[in-house]
Amino acid sequence: MAKSVKKSPPKAVKRATGKSVIKKSAKKAVAKAAKKTTKITSKKATLKKVVKKVPLKKAAKKTAGKSAPVKATGKTFLIVYHAPLDAMAQTASVSPEDQAAGMALWQAWAERVGSRLLDMGAPLMNGKRLSATGDQMPSTREVAGYSLLSAEDWDEVMSLLEGHPHISGWHPEATIEIHEAMELPGM
Repeated sequence: MAKSVKKSPPKAVKRATGKSVIKKSAKKAVAKAAKKTTKITSKKATLKKVVKKVPLKKAAKKTAGKSAPVKATGKTFLIVYHAPLDAMAQTASVSPEDQAAGMALWQAWAERVGSRLLDMGAPLMNGKRLSATGDQMPSTREVAGYSLLSAEDWDEVMSLLEGHPHISGWHPEATIEIHEAMELPGM
């Protein structure tokens, strides 16, 4: 019995066929990605139009019943964070992983305090001091940031600040200063 032998095409033909298949699939992939991007862009544009069309009153009504923040009762306390300037510079040069770990501590504190945290605040820098004569000079107070808390009394404020990340060892000279906001008559 004789074996039938198929002749294979020359190598040059195989290579050309393989390259054209790769080119076609690459073109399809690019076209598909472009189509997806166009769809996403048009969806975003549509969403922007919808958001612009919703009046603010209606948007407020929709969110009011879901998770409107509860107004905290009690007194308002300004929390001022102090740290030496070198501590702030040191924080700026920390790795992204360490920055994320530090922020996680602040987020955990904010969640523990809950609605008593009126304003998380922000880091502060480049402070200036103004005199009555209009002179300006750099602040020497080493204020690093602030937060606003609501509490019934000083005991509650102190319990809310227990284990606070600012004074939990990130810098030995870091301190917290607390000021009670005075109620102004008629305001």
